[in-house]
Amino acid sequence: MKRIVASILSVGMACSLTACSSSASSAKMKDGTYSAEATGMDGKISINVQIASNKIASIDIADQNETAGVGDCALQTIADEVIESQSLGVDSVTGATVSSGAMKTAVGDAVKQAGGDTSEWKNRAVASTAKDETFDYDVAVVGSGIAGLTAAMEAEETGAKVAVLEKQGIVGGTSIFSSGIFLAQDTEEGIPALEEDWMAKNKIQDKNKVDEDKVKSLVSVSPSVLAMYKDAGVAYELKKKGSAFSGTTFWPAASDAAKKNAETIKLASTGTMTKGGQNLINTLEKKLKDDGVEFYLNTPATSLIKGDDGSVKGVISDTEKNGKKTINAKSVILASGDYARNADMTSKYCADAAGNYTATAVTNTGDGISMALDAGAVMCSFQESMSGIFAPDPYDMPIVGQPYNSYPYECMLVNSQGERKVKEDAGTHDQMIYFVNENGQPDSGWVVMDQKTADKFLNLDKYLDATKNGSTMIQAFKENTLDALAKDMSVDASVLQSSVTRYNELCASGTDTDCGKDAKYLSAFDGTSYYAVKEYNMTRGNYGGIEANTNFEVTDKTGKAITGLYAAGIIASGHYFGDYYPGTEALALGAYSGYTAGKNASASAK
Repeated sequence: MKRIVASILSVGMACSLTACSSSASSAKMKDGTYSAEATGMDGKISINVQIASNKIASIDIADQNETAGVGDCALQTIADEVIESQSLGVDSVTGATVSSGAMKTAVGDAVKQAGGDTSEWKNRAVASTAKDETFDYDVAVVGSGIAGLTAAMEAEETGAKVAVLEKQGIVGGTSIFSSGIFLAQDTEEGIPALEEDWMAKNKIQDKNKVDEDKVKSLVSVSPSVLAMYKDAGVAYELKKKGSAFSGTTFWPAASDAAKKNAETIKLASTGTMTKGGQNLINTLEKKLKDDGVEFYLNTPATSLIKGDDGSVKGVISDTEKNGKKTINAKSVILASGDYARNADMTSKYCADAAGNYTATAVTNTGDGISMALDAGAVMCSFQESMSGIFAPDPYDMPIVGQPYNSYPYECMLVNSQGERKVKEDAGTHDQMIYFVNENGQPDSGWVVMDQKTADKFLNLDKYLDATKNGSTMIQAFKENTLDALAKDMSVDASVLQSSVTRYNELCASGTDTDCGKDAKYLSAFDGTSYYAVKEYNMTRGNYGGIEANTNFEVTDKTGKAITGLYAAGIIASGHYFGDYYPGTEALALGAYSGYTAGKNASASAK
């Protein structure tokens, strides 16, 4: 019998215990339908709330543009929970707190319009659903990004009974925010080209040598993965060389909701990308649920179940909210992402990334890595942060996940020393290596402009005002001289002046012989006001993780596989990327390692 377990929805308890007793003492509401609005993550949300017999009878979402697969799911989840519990005290959806808060604000406004007491509704108790339970599976997958979903699908299709545990209240992890694009081939004949493309992208290997044999093993399953996705209903196309990315790449179709998201994003010098990651993830999710794979949301894995012989025999989620969930399993696959949201782990294992701002999933705090280490796993010797996108305000990042930066490409981009090292229109993956700061400082650079270019910089006045008002994070300055600007930036004035002088020479020549920027973006400084805006590299996470073999079995300090324990995705990525993440490979690693881990975990469970 198919059963989907989602603790975020299991709030319904006897009315006499919660809502009815509360409503009896609340202000009487007038029946009717009330319209309300609130500001969400990506704009206004509009709802219509029907009040009947002093209760909220229905909540209709009339319009919204919240992030596809994330914010839009949270809106509906909160609406359902409010109706079920007749309370505004329901928990926000983990991973979508802004959208959750907006929905509760809008509903509260409707309650107020109807004559209700919003404060009383917020304070109504929601019955606890914490319960200790035990379940038995062949394979337990921890994490529901592309690695976890692909692992679950392959394990299920090869006969295993599968459960997916997800820490957030929504499926998808970091993958759901992605473009969905990755290096791929759909025929066996194309595999050598895929291997070549992969190695060519990882051309810088001074610090980390890519394991070519592991890469060959990894990508060999590409045709099988694409065939599985096609059978699952994923709409995609393969794009050959000559596109924006090198190599042959898998491009999933974007949903209408994702297209709507993209339409509202503004970039100074280029168009936005309509991302297909959400559609890919949600299509896989639907297929898995249709096939009977059970999902446990809001269920963080807190420890592994270990046998006396050191083997892994399941996973436990023990939280105050849900109670203790014991998941007995013959194999466990850790697909729980990276650890960039854990400052202590980042400082310990990836010191160069200490202090970085990141766009990785908010729940990526290294839980899977910690559990694996406790079971005898070891960390890869190389750890690095993944390139993201430059943003002046790391907490206002609607363009994260786009392959383009928001600043005008006519500007001059310099590092923390005031030096111009890379072309402004290069794209985030090629730029990151020039903007790595050590000693706990976030990776960042400076956009330097004259007035005519500054006029194209989005939200510049907002950033200037924030700086004037004392922001220690947002840093934007306007000065009449380069010397004064250099002082604001804490860089050597002679270095900045030299960079501007050289840039003006290149603009006058019409060719950027230093860095290769497109000539149409060459715009000399005219000397009428100078601006600088600090831009932070919003990383996509930290790669490296733990050691695993080509079967994606987690290995110990001797290189021996830990029985029953597998890893897929960024959690076991140290041998697949060079000194910096080059793009179009993280999702490929997730898909291919997930497939391989799922196949092997299923086989060992039989």
